[in-house]
Parts: sequence; structure tokens; C-alpha cells
Amino acid sequence: MPTTVTAIFQDGVLKPNRKLKLRPNEKVKLHILREDRVTGSTGLGSLAGAFPELAALADKDLAAGKRLWERGLERQLHRPIRKSGSR
Repeated sequence: MPTTVTAIFQDGVLKPNRKLKLRPNEKVKLHILREDRVTGSTGLGSLAGAFPELAALADKDLAAGKRLWERGLERQLHRPIRKSGSR
């Protein structure tokens, strides 16, 4: 099960802020997410921790995605409503 842990990179080594329940020499996969990125202007907050892939998005990428979503929403709101049976 995935676990989120805060760590400090010191002397070339990541040092977690708490003890990890791992066996000696157990391999793990890491997603590195800088804390300053999480608290940046994107407003991702805890979403970035839940979905580490989001942290890789730059502010400009998020803004472009928001514009696309808003345009799609605008088209849906102005689409003519068809009555059932009409074509």
C-alpha cells in the first residue's frame, strides 16, 4: 500500500522523518515531490500528495487545462437542447 513520507536530502541520502516498516534491502519505488512545489501557486495542496503525477505539471500546464475545460463547459451550456424524437 502506498505511503507518503516527508524526508530530508542530506549528504547524498534521503532521510525519512519517521521510521519505515521495510525489510532490510527491500526495494521501493520513489516519487520525489519537492515540498515547495506542493505549496506553490498551483493550489494543488493535498491533491499533489494523493496524485504525485500532478506535481510534475507546471502552472502554465494547469492554466491551459483550465482554459480547455472552461471552453468545453461553455460549449455544453450553449448547445441547443433537442426535444426527444427530433433530429
